[in-house]
Amino acid sequence: MPRKTSRPTVATIARDLGISAATVSYALNGKPGVGASLRARVIEHAREVGWTPHSGAQALRRGHSGNIGLVMVRDPQERSREPFYAAVTAGIESATSARGRELLIRFVHGGIPEELDVFRAWSRQRRVDGVVLLDMYQDDPRPSTLAGLGMPFSVLGAYTGPESFVNVLRSEADDACTVLDHIEGQGYDGVIQLAGPTTFNHEFRRIDLIGTLCGERGLPHTYLSGTYSIDFGSDGFARSSLDISQRPAIIASSDLIAIGALRAARHGLVPVPKQVGIVSWDDSLIAEVAYPALTALSRDAFGMGQHAGELLLGHIDGEIPAGSVLNIGPATLIQRESTAPC
Repeated sequence: MPRKTSRPTVATIARDLGISAATVSYALNGKPGVGASLRARVIEHAREVGWTPHSGAQALRRGHSGNIGLVMVRDPQERSREPFYAAVTAGIESATSARGRELLIRFVHGGIPEELDVFRAWSRQRRVDGVVLLDMYQDDPRPSTLAGLGMPFSVLGAYTGPESFVNVLRSEADDACTVLDHIEGQGYDGVIQLAGPTTFNHEFRRIDLIGTLCGERGLPHTYLSGTYSIDFGSDGFARSSLDISQRPAIIASSDLIAIGALRAARHGLVPVPKQVGIVSWDDSLIAEVAYPALTALSRDAFGMGQHAGELLLGHIDGEIPAGSVLNIGPATLIQRESTAPC
């Protein structure tokens, strides 16, 4: 009778069969030096006792850790309130799980220097096989650091550089046109942009895209930048020049900023959508259940994260060459009450 253990191992199989652990390992891993009948006996016994290979040991034999890394430069509690980043993270984790890998997440507060220290530690300790980069900065030092460490990476967002990486891109220019077309079509005659941190490339580009389109269409445009938070949305609404036009629309870079602006409008007795419209660049359940419900761009944050994870893993496994780019189509605008026609 096979001896019962909490988790069968090569050693317990060897003890059950009265042979060496090395012989069991050779038999289970298909290595030469073990006769066909003994190999079959070992494999059958391993099946009977429910033995499965240890993923960590397998990874070490392959020269891989089996982990993919993601560093979030923000407070974990703040991050838990951000639907977009939660969805992106879930998408990356879905991709890693599908390939039997693990997602290793680290939160840091010290900005880029601390993030770079994490990358160096991971490389030194062989903790991860590659990383996903979010929120690319202007003059971002992370790609060159990762290239110097020989660590593969994927970028979620626009980035051009000499390093070897894989990239997921969304057409932000098309998204900006979609938002402006809707705002004009609903009769709004000015734009107030409440943007996230302009240290991020995508925020700088959104401001430039919306500002350029407004200039071409003769619409007044102004912007403020801050954190992806309800507080900034409320403060930004209070500080914005609502009198830039007779009926302006607010474009918020996140659903939380949009909720803050909506809250401030209600507190100031500014009717939405009659006097001011609000559009969120990110859609979520929060935007859907707000009152009035928020018009938003549905950008499939989960799918974006999943694609970034799949590209990275394919690159690590030698299936996808460096330089590969996946272009995701334009987002879909979900019209709700915050920009209803009057």
